[in-house]
Amino acid sequence: MFLSTSHNKIDLKCRVSIPASFRVNLEKSNENLILFKSLQFKCIEGTTSTRMQAYIDAIDELDALSDDAFLLRMMMADSFEIKFDINGRVVIPDTLMNFASLSDKAVFMGIGQSFYIWSPTEYENQYMKSQKILKEKGPPKLFIKKKIE
Repeated sequence: MFLSTSHNKIDLKCRVSIPASFRVNLEKSNENLILFKSLQFKCIEGTTSTRMQAYIDAIDELDALSDDAFLLRMMMADSFEIKFDINGRVVIPDTLMNFASLSDKAVFMGIGQSFYIWSPTEYENQYMKSQKILKEKGPPKLFIKKKIE
């Protein structure tokens, strides 16, 4: 599980340290890291190879000629399997750096089964938007279903 928020520096070679808890999560489950352009926000999404396989399986259930299938296949085309160096850093591909407007800092935001990598400015914009919604509408109504075993 990917949780919490971390602000990390990006060096001149586009290397950034993935938060330690995120790396532990990947290593514990023996997973590869996949990075891709978010379809919802101007940021990068990171997830496990297992989660990406679930996306692929879901795409296979769609009408192959639908716009949804097309968009999701384009997401796959913009995805990268990323390897860590010995210091726990990854190199973010230029296409992803440009898409998310990253330069010298990145904000990692864990969201459960995946995480976002934002530019500090875009993260702040989204955070302020969330606070405005919370103030106007109150907290979301969330119903947690018990698992039936």
